[in-house]
Amino acid sequence: MQPTSPLEDWRGVDVGQIREQLRLPVKERVRVMVEAANVLLNVQEHARRARSPEAG
Repeated sequence: MQPTSPLEDWRGVDVGQIREQLRLPVKERVRVMVEAANVLLNVQEHARRARSPEAG
């Protein structure tokens, strides 16, 4: 499968975003990734609550 954009690899991953992350110092890279993981966890939790019977 060929990438649809020169900015993506064959999986559709934004290689520019990866390169940008790799330019950061390790401490900053970890901070950014922890922040992204926390946002994802919050979205998942809100979705779980919205689907619960108590949500109505």
